[in-house]
Amino acid sequence: MQVKEVMQKDIISVKRGTSLAQLLNLFCGFHSFPLVPVVDENKVLIGFVHMRSLFDIFKPYHQEILMRNPLCIVDREPADIFDIDIEEGMGLLVIVADIMDQKIVKVREDQTLREAYELMQLHNRDALPVVDSEGRLAGIVGVFDIVMRIFKEKGVI
Repeated sequence: MQVKEVMQKDIISVKRGTSLAQLLNLFCGFHSFPLVPVVDENKVLIGFVHMRSLFDIFKPYHQEILMRNPLCIVDREPADIFDIDIEEGMGLLVIVADIMDQKIVKVREDQTLREAYELMQLHNRDALPVVDSEGRLAGIVGVFDIVMRIFKEKGVI
C-alpha cells in the first residue's frame, strides 16, 4: 500500500515570510500544534515548523552555542518555557524563516506505508510531510494514519 492512499491531503502550509503571530493564529483551534510544512511559491517543500521550533528561537544565544558543541562539559538543562523572555511585538518580528527546520525528513507519495513508518521510527517522528515526484507538498502522513489502515485491513474496524 502506498502513502498516497492514506495521507492527509487537506493540510495547512505556510511560506517563509509568514509571521509568528499568523502561524499561531492558524493553529489556535487545534488541540495540539502539528507539523507545519513550509513551502515556496511553487508548493515545493523547503522546511517545516514544529513545537520545539517555537521555543528554540527564544533561548539565550549563548545557550545555543553551548548546545551545538558536543564536547562542551557544561550542564545542558532544557529551557523552562515559563522563563522564556518574549518581548511584545515578537509575533510580528519573528517569521517562519527564523524558526523553520530545513533538515527535512519527508516521504514520497509513491513509497510504501512500511517505508514511511520506518522513516518515522528512524527519525523519531509522529508524522512526515509527503511530496510528489517534483518535490511539491502533497500531504502529511502520520503514525495514526498508518495504524488506522492496518486496523482496517485486519478487520478491527
